[in-house]
Amino acid sequence: MGLEFKKASEVEIEEIYELAGVNRKEATNCNAEDNRERMIEAYEHSAKYNAYFVCLMDGDTLLGWVQIDKAFDYLTGDEVGWINDLYVKSPYRGKGYSKLLIEEAFKEFKKNGYSDVRLNVYSFNHTAIKLYEKMGFEDVSKFMKVSI
Repeated sequence: MGLEFKKASEVEIEEIYELAGVNRKEATNCNAEDNRERMIEAYEHSAKYNAYFVCLMDGDTLLGWVQIDKAFDYLTGDEVGWINDLYVKSPYRGKGYSKLLIEEAFKEFKKNGYSDVRLNVYSFNHTAIKLYEKMGFEDVSKFMKVSI
C-alpha cells in the first residue's frame, strides 16, 4: 500500500479517542482513571477552534497522528502554530514515523500561514525531547512546580 497522510475522518477520530487514555498516560506519566475522558475533552476543546488531526496511514491502518492547533505567544500576542498531540501507536514505533508526522505538521502550519511552531513536552520524556531537538525545537521557557 505505502504510507500516506490524510486529515482524520470519523473512523480515525474514533480510533484516536479509543487510545486517548493510553496516550495521555504516556505523555504525562499520570496514571489517572479519567485519562481517556480528560484527553478527549482537550481534543474537543481544540476542535472548537479548528484544530484537526493529520494521520499517517498504511492503507487502512492508522499508524499515528499529529493534532494541528494554534496558540498565542503571551509576550507578543502573536498567533503561533501548536502541536497539541503527537502519537505513534506502539507497534509502529522506532521506524521514524514521529519525524514524518512532525515534517507533515510543518507543511500544514506553513500552509496555514504560520512560521512559528510550538509544543509542550514533559521533562521525563527524554525520547520525545531528543526528537524535538533534532527537528529544530528549542527551549522557550520552563514550567516548574514544587509540592509543599
